[in-house]
Amino acid sequence: MKSKKHFPAQLWMRFLVQIVMWSFTKFFGIRAKMPKTIKDLDAPYLVLGNHIGFWDPFITGFFLPHFTRYVSSDAAFRNPLFSFFLTRLGTIPKKKNMRDSQVIRDIVGVIKQGNNVGIFPEGVRNWAGNTLILDISIIKLIKLLKVPVVVPILKGMNLFNPRWSSKLRKTKVEVHYKLLFTKDDIANLSDEDLFKKLGDTLQYDEVDYQKEKMNIIHSERRAEFISHALYICPECHGIDTFESKANNILCGKCGYEIHINKFGFFEVLKGGKLFFDNIRDWYNWEERWLLSYVKNKLVDDNKDIIFKDFNSDIYYSNTKAQPKLLGKADIELYVDRIEIKYKDKEDIIIFNFRSLQTINPQVNEMLEIYLNTGESYRVIGNMKGVSALKWEVAMNAIW
Repeated sequence: MKSKKHFPAQLWMRFLVQIVMWSFTKFFGIRAKMPKTIKDLDAPYLVLGNHIGFWDPFITGFFLPHFTRYVSSDAAFRNPLFSFFLTRLGTIPKKKNMRDSQVIRDIVGVIKQGNNVGIFPEGVRNWAGNTLILDISIIKLIKLLKVPVVVPILKGMNLFNPRWSSKLRKTKVEVHYKLLFTKDDIANLSDEDLFKKLGDTLQYDEVDYQKEKMNIIHSERRAEFISHALYICPECHGIDTFESKANNILCGKCGYEIHINKFGFFEVLKGGKLFFDNIRDWYNWEERWLLSYVKNKLVDDNKDIIFKDFNSDIYYSNTKAQPKLLGKADIELYVDRIEIKYKDKEDIIIFNFRSLQTINPQVNEMLEIYLNTGESYRVIGNMKGVSALKWEVAMNAIW
């Protein structure tokens, strides 16, 4: 009797994706640099890459000589269209920002049947093009699997497909592959040596890369929705006050305006001060600023609203089924709770922080709130460009 396959990928879907990605990479001129050691490498192996945009697994998987099943956030499976494709590609679901023992068993099962697995060890897509801090638990998985490790580094991807943009922008993109660990390396190197070597190899900074290469971004929407990532004005410290259009972003509170040039760097308009000339430095500054701002509110036991999003769509789910729309509401953050106040009824939903399991931004203006009970709420901003990211950063200061 044949044993059940773990996360089978349907051949017709694999063939379809291969055709699409061949056309996609040709059209956008995406190239791979892959040594012969990887071209000749037998499956299974573990693929660990940096993570910027939606297309990362499709691009890095396309160039590899063997089909790879990637691990993806289970939130992606709640979209019926995405779920249709992901399940037929053998994609392995994982709960985002949470420990998930089931996904480890799933990965082991896929590897044991001779198939590759792809993971983005940062856990989430980064916002500014520089690699995030890794969790050392990835080394335990490497030791458990005992298969070679291949690392693809996407270069130019944060200019081409940034997390904060819904549009692709034509520019130079390359994938640099490296056979990082052989089976012997994994058996002989210490956990500390493996972790250091993996961290050093995955470390990548798009701003530094672009300062050297100065590749042109062929788009007239270079600033569109960058407010998903840049939510604090450096001039007036307004929270989520930016509007973006074409290649410019404008603070609706103080009028501070920035132009993003054809290389992706910032230029100030109207004779103001240029606080930052790139997204990385602005992003790092605003994260520190918001953390400090919220912590000061905590120390002072401030009872006022820290910030709020107006007229958002609120969805609810207590299963894996599609979330149900509850209505429109304002969502407010305080130092000890989150309140959801509906526009057409008097009900107020209050989350004290002990009841929360995790809170994280998804695509576009979407925020997801998971409770310890297994219930979840999805909040979608009332206009394009509203930042869900600020909620995650603020909660990091409170928790």
